[in-house]
Amino acid sequence: MTSAERARFPIGLTLAAIVVLAVCCALGVWQLQRGAWKAQELQRIDALKTAPAVPIGPVLARAAAGADASFTRVAADCAPGSAAAPYHLTTDNAEWIARARAVCRVAGGPYRGVLVDRGFLAASRGATSAPTTALPPPQHVEGVLYRAPQNDPAPSPAQAPYILVAEREAPPPPGVVAAPYPDAAGALQYAGAYAPTWFGLAVVALCFYAAMLWRRYHPKA
Repeated sequence: MTSAERARFPIGLTLAAIVVLAVCCALGVWQLQRGAWKAQELQRIDALKTAPAVPIGPVLARAAAGADASFTRVAADCAPGSAAAPYHLTTDNAEWIARARAVCRVAGGPYRGVLVDRGFLAASRGATSAPTTALPPPQHVEGVLYRAPQNDPAPSPAQAPYILVAEREAPPPPGVVAAPYPDAAGALQYAGAYAPTWFGLAVVALCFYAAMLWRRYHPKA
Protein backbone atom coordinates (compact mmCIF):
# COMPACT_ATOMS: atom_id res chain seq x y z
CA MET A 1 0.00 0.00 0.00
CA THR A 2 1.44 3.41 -0.99
CA SER A 3 1.53 6.40 1.31
CA ALA A 4 -1.16 8.09 -0.84
CA GLU A 5 -3.46 5.12 -0.42
CA ARG A 6 -2.80 5.09 3.31
CA ALA A 7 -3.64 8.79 3.58
CA ARG A 8 -6.96 8.50 1.76
CA PHE A 9 -9.78 9.42 4.13
CA PRO A 10 -12.20 6.49 4.69
CA ILE A 11 -15.47 8.17 3.64
CA GLY A 12 -17.55 4.98 3.69
CA LEU A 13 -16.32 3.96 7.15
CA THR A 14 -16.91 7.47 8.46
CA LEU A 15 -20.46 7.63 7.12
CA ALA A 16 -21.22 4.21 8.62
CA ALA A 17 -19.80 5.32 11.97
CA ILE A 18 -21.88 8.53 11.90
CA VAL A 19 -25.07 6.57 11.18
CA VAL A 20 -24.39 4.09 13.99
CA LEU A 21 -23.56 6.87 16.45
CA ALA A 22 -26.66 8.86 15.49
CA VAL A 23 -28.96 5.83 15.87
CA CYS A 24 -27.46 4.75 19.19
CA CYS A 25 -27.53 8.28 20.64
CA ALA A 26 -31.10 8.86 19.43
CA LEU A 27 -32.24 5.61 21.03
CA GLY A 28 -30.40 6.49 24.23
CA VAL A 29 -32.07 9.91 24.41
CA TRP A 30 -35.44 8.27 23.71
CA GLN A 31 -34.84 5.87 26.58
CA LEU A 32 -33.98 8.78 28.88
CA GLN A 33 -37.25 10.43 27.91
CA ARG A 34 -39.04 7.14 28.58
CA GLY A 35 -37.39 7.06 32.00
CA ALA A 36 -38.68 10.55 32.82
CA TRP A 37 -42.16 9.58 31.61
CA LYS A 38 -41.97 6.41 33.72
CA ALA A 39 -41.16 8.41 36.86
CA GLN A 40 -44.14 10.71 36.29
CA GLU A 41 -46.45 7.79 35.48
CA LEU A 42 -45.39 5.85 38.58
CA GLN A 43 -46.02 8.94 40.69
CA ARG A 44 -49.48 9.29 39.16
CA ILE A 45 -50.32 5.61 39.64
CA ASP A 46 -49.08 5.69 43.23
CA ALA A 47 -51.32 8.68 43.98
CA LEU A 48 -54.32 6.97 42.40
CA LYS A 49 -53.84 3.74 44.35
CA THR A 50 -55.10 5.27 47.58
CA ALA A 51 -57.41 7.89 46.07
CA PRO A 52 -61.10 7.65 46.96
CA ALA A 53 -63.51 6.62 44.23
CA VAL A 54 -64.90 9.55 42.25
CA PRO A 55 -68.05 9.61 40.11
CA ILE A 56 -67.40 8.04 36.73
CA GLY A 57 -69.33 10.61 34.69
CA PRO A 58 -66.88 13.55 34.95
CA VAL A 59 -63.92 11.16 34.51
CA LEU A 60 -65.30 9.80 31.24
CA ALA A 61 -66.11 13.35 30.12
CA ARG A 62 -62.45 14.29 30.55
CA ALA A 63 -61.43 11.09 28.77
CA ALA A 64 -63.68 11.97 25.82
CA ALA A 65 -61.90 15.34 25.66
CA GLY A 66 -58.53 13.60 25.36
CA ALA A 67 -57.40 13.08 28.97
CA ASP A 68 -56.01 9.73 30.10
CA ALA A 69 -58.36 8.15 32.64
CA SER A 70 -56.29 5.01 33.12
CA PHE A 71 -55.93 3.77 36.71
CA THR A 72 -58.52 6.22 38.05
CA ARG A 73 -60.63 4.79 40.87
CA VAL A 74 -64.28 5.51 40.11
CA ALA A 75 -67.78 4.73 41.31
CA ALA A 76 -70.55 4.02 38.82
CA ASP A 77 -74.27 3.79 39.40
CA CYS A 78 -75.51 1.71 36.50
CA ALA A 79 -78.71 2.89 34.87
CA PRO A 80 -81.56 0.51 33.92
CA GLY A 81 -80.72 -1.37 30.78
CA SER A 82 -77.32 -2.56 31.99
CA ALA A 83 -76.76 -6.14 30.93
CA ALA A 84 -74.36 -9.05 31.14
CA ALA A 85 -71.63 -9.41 28.52
CA PRO A 86 -69.98 -12.65 27.36
CA TYR A 87 -67.61 -14.32 29.83
CA HIS A 88 -63.92 -13.86 29.17
CA LEU A 89 -61.87 -17.06 29.50
CA THR A 90 -58.34 -16.57 30.82
CA THR A 91 -55.89 -18.33 33.12
CA ASP A 92 -55.02 -17.92 36.77
CA ASN A 93 -52.28 -20.01 38.39
CA ALA A 94 -52.27 -22.30 35.34
CA GLU A 95 -56.02 -22.93 35.62
CA TRP A 96 -58.78 -21.68 33.36
CA ILE A 97 -61.21 -19.19 34.86
CA ALA A 98 -64.12 -17.26 33.39
CA ARG A 99 -64.16 -13.56 34.17
CA ALA A 100 -67.70 -12.22 34.40
CA ARG A 101 -68.38 -9.08 32.42
CA ALA A 102 -71.28 -6.69 32.07
CA VAL A 103 -72.07 -3.39 30.41
CA CYS A 104 -72.85 -0.66 32.91
CA ARG A 105 -75.02 2.00 31.33
CA VAL A 106 -73.89 5.49 32.32
CA ALA A 107 -76.53 8.18 32.02
CA GLY A 108 -75.79 11.75 30.99
CA GLY A 109 -72.23 11.34 29.79
CA PRO A 110 -70.29 11.22 26.52
CA TYR A 111 -70.58 7.43 26.44
CA ARG A 112 -73.61 5.21 26.82
CA GLY A 113 -71.80 2.70 28.97
CA VAL A 114 -68.58 1.12 30.15
CA LEU A 115 -67.55 -2.53 30.19
CA VAL A 116 -67.24 -3.87 33.74
CA ASP A 117 -64.95 -6.75 34.67
CA ARG A 118 -66.70 -8.07 37.77
CA GLY A 119 -64.14 -10.75 38.71
CA PHE A 120 -64.22 -14.47 38.00
CA LEU A 121 -66.94 -17.00 38.52
CA ALA A 122 -65.71 -19.29 41.29
CA ALA A 123 -67.40 -22.35 39.78
CA SER A 124 -65.57 -21.84 36.49
CA ARG A 125 -62.07 -22.62 37.82
CA GLY A 126 -60.57 -25.43 35.79
CA ALA A 127 -63.32 -25.47 33.15
CA THR A 128 -62.31 -24.99 29.53
CA SER A 129 -65.65 -23.74 28.24
CA ALA A 130 -67.55 -20.58 29.00
CA PRO A 131 -70.18 -21.01 31.74
CA THR A 132 -73.85 -20.45 31.11
CA THR A 133 -74.62 -19.01 34.54
CA ALA A 134 -76.80 -15.91 34.22
CA LEU A 135 -75.85 -13.07 36.54
CA PRO A 136 -77.93 -10.04 37.50
CA PRO A 137 -76.85 -6.76 35.89
CA PRO A 138 -74.55 -4.49 37.89
CA GLN A 139 -76.07 -1.72 39.98
CA HIS A 140 -73.31 0.06 41.89
CA VAL A 141 -69.68 -0.62 41.01
CA GLU A 142 -66.47 0.75 42.49
CA GLY A 143 -63.18 -0.05 40.83
CA VAL A 144 -60.31 1.07 38.64
CA LEU A 145 -60.42 2.08 34.98
CA TYR A 146 -58.03 0.36 32.58
CA ARG A 147 -57.75 1.20 28.90
CA ALA A 148 -59.36 -1.56 26.86
CA PRO A 149 -56.80 -3.65 24.94
CA GLN A 150 -56.82 -3.41 21.15
CA ASN A 151 -57.61 -7.12 20.90
CA ASP A 152 -60.56 -6.67 23.25
CA PRO A 153 -62.66 -4.01 21.51
CA ALA A 154 -65.68 -2.41 23.07
CA PRO A 155 -68.94 -4.13 22.08
CA SER A 156 -70.44 -0.81 20.99
CA PRO A 157 -68.92 2.29 19.35
CA ALA A 158 -70.76 4.37 21.96
CA GLN A 159 -69.05 2.51 24.79
CA ALA A 160 -66.13 4.02 26.69
CA PRO A 161 -62.70 2.73 25.57
CA TYR A 162 -62.01 1.56 29.12
CA ILE A 163 -62.69 -1.47 31.28
CA LEU A 164 -63.91 -0.83 34.81
CA VAL A 165 -62.30 -3.54 36.91
CA ALA A 166 -64.55 -3.95 39.93
CA GLU A 167 -63.15 -3.95 43.44
CA ARG A 168 -66.59 -4.13 45.01
CA GLU A 169 -70.23 -4.17 43.94
CA ALA A 170 -73.48 -3.49 45.71
CA PRO A 171 -75.17 -5.86 45.71
CA PRO A 172 -72.36 -8.33 44.96
CA PRO A 173 -73.03 -10.74 42.08
CA PRO A 174 -73.54 -14.29 43.39
CA GLY A 175 -70.63 -16.67 42.96
CA VAL A 176 -68.26 -14.01 41.61
CA VAL A 177 -64.87 -13.36 43.22
CA ALA A 178 -63.51 -9.86 42.72
CA ALA A 179 -60.11 -10.11 41.03
CA PRO A 180 -58.39 -6.76 40.47
CA TYR A 181 -55.78 -6.61 37.72
CA PRO A 182 -52.07 -6.83 38.68
CA ASP A 183 -50.33 -3.67 39.84
CA ALA A 184 -50.02 -1.42 36.79
CA ALA A 185 -46.56 -0.29 37.90
CA GLY A 186 -45.16 -3.68 36.90
CA ALA A 187 -45.80 -2.93 33.23
CA LEU A 188 -43.42 0.05 33.46
CA GLN A 189 -40.52 -1.92 34.90
CA TYR A 190 -38.20 -1.62 31.90
CA ALA A 191 -39.25 1.78 30.59
CA GLY A 192 -36.06 3.81 30.16
CA ALA A 193 -33.83 1.04 31.49
CA TYR A 194 -31.81 0.58 28.30
CA ALA A 195 -30.41 4.11 27.97
CA PRO A 196 -26.94 3.10 29.29
CA THR A 197 -26.87 0.20 26.82
CA TRP A 198 -27.45 2.44 23.81
CA PHE A 199 -24.94 5.06 24.95
CA GLY A 200 -22.47 2.26 25.64
CA LEU A 201 -22.91 0.93 22.11
CA ALA A 202 -22.26 4.44 20.79
CA VAL A 203 -18.97 4.54 22.72
CA VAL A 204 -18.02 1.10 21.38
CA ALA A 205 -18.74 2.21 17.81
CA LEU A 206 -16.66 5.34 18.33
CA CYS A 207 -13.77 3.31 19.72
CA PHE A 208 -13.98 0.88 16.80
CA TYR A 209 -13.91 3.76 14.33
CA ALA A 210 -10.91 5.32 16.09
CA ALA A 211 -9.10 1.96 16.04
CA MET A 212 -9.75 1.54 12.32
CA LEU A 213 -8.37 5.02 11.65
CA TRP A 214 -5.31 4.27 13.74
CA ARG A 215 -4.62 1.08 11.82
CA ARG A 216 -5.12 2.86 8.52
CA TYR A 217 -2.69 5.65 9.25
CA HIS A 218 -0.25 3.64 11.37
CA PRO A 219 0.20 0.36 9.52
CA LYS A 220 2.59 -2.23 10.88
CA ALA A 221 6.02 -2.11 9.34
